[in-house]
Amino acid sequence: MAAVASVLSLMLFLIFATSGLQKLIFNPLMSAGASRLGFTKAAYQRLGALEIFGAVGLVVGLTATGSSLWAIVNEVAAGALAVLMILAVGTHLRRGERWRHYGPALGLAAGALVELVTRVLS
Repeated sequence: MAAVASVLSLMLFLIFATSGLQKLIFNPLMSAGASRLGFTKAAYQRLGALEIFGAVGLVVGLTATGSSLWAIVNEVAAGALAVLMILAVGTHLRRGERWRHYGPALGLAAGALVELVTRVLS
């Protein structure tokens, strides 16, 4: 199970770091998404920063086990990213958006929760 958690941590790190960076630089695709959801540029960039911090937290505790500080950092980061993505799904649903808009966030929330559970159980 530790290997599964490590692979998930790496995959989620790459996804969240990339997504967060795109929000921080506010590329045209992110700009369209932000305006569609009613976020200001600064608010969307803050969300990107949260994603990057969470991604770093995942990779910092990548090989940590037990109840060490780094293992706890990894678990908190996974939980926080799962909550962030669940809130994102809620935002998309409140705006009446279709599955294709909130599906990725739902998948990332599930991935972060699976990483958290496998990390805790190993």
